[in-house]
Amino acid sequence: MMIEIGENVHLEYIEENELKKAKSKAVSIENNELLIAYPVDVVTGRTVILHNDMEVMVEFVGKDEVPYRFTSRIKGKVKDKLQMICLEVPPREKMKRIQRRQYVRSDAVLDVQIKPADEKEGFHTLSYNISAGGIAVILADGRSFQSGESLRLIISLSEEENTRQIETAAVVRRIFNDPKSRKRKMTIEYTGIAASDQQFLLQYCIRRQLNKRRKARME
Repeated sequence: MMIEIGENVHLEYIEENELKKAKSKAVSIENNELLIAYPVDVVTGRTVILHNDMEVMVEFVGKDEVPYRFTSRIKGKVKDKLQMICLEVPPREKMKRIQRRQYVRSDAVLDVQIKPADEKEGFHTLSYNISAGGIAVILADGRSFQSGESLRLIISLSEEENTRQIETAAVVRRIFNDPKSRKRKMTIEYTGIAASDQQFLLQYCIRRQLNKRRKARME
């Protein structure tokens, strides 16, 4: 199996005609079965319920540091020292290398300038995670947006002593209240990002994810 124990696992599934995304970690891999910790919704942070025989899309970064995905089904729940979900794992040739640029998502606190269509200056806020396909930000009190609303973003990416600014058109996807942080948050999708900027973001997120994994192994 190409995935390592302790590695992050991302799940996508359909619930009530809506695409949901969750994250977990690989706990055990044997006999073409992958056991993962109970997954949590990437937006709300709440534990999600996955029913037996539900179809899910599984994504992970392999031992070769390349992202992969495969279609699976929930085989059931397993209770040991912790409760786990059992997924069926297809042969390696059924796993696909991920080409879509928005795959790798990384936690990142970045300065983001948001310019609504009717404002020249806009306002600054902080992100809490980012990918090459979109960004999630904390929404300041008094700010109101609608899903589908067009924006312009300027994202400041700092790495060591280098700072790069990425400017792109974008659209609001979702606004919600985070019960954990008690803050309003907003997810945004890029709609006019330059290919070079998107490639840079992809590599940026992969580097952050791999650095996080290396630090976890050292602890």
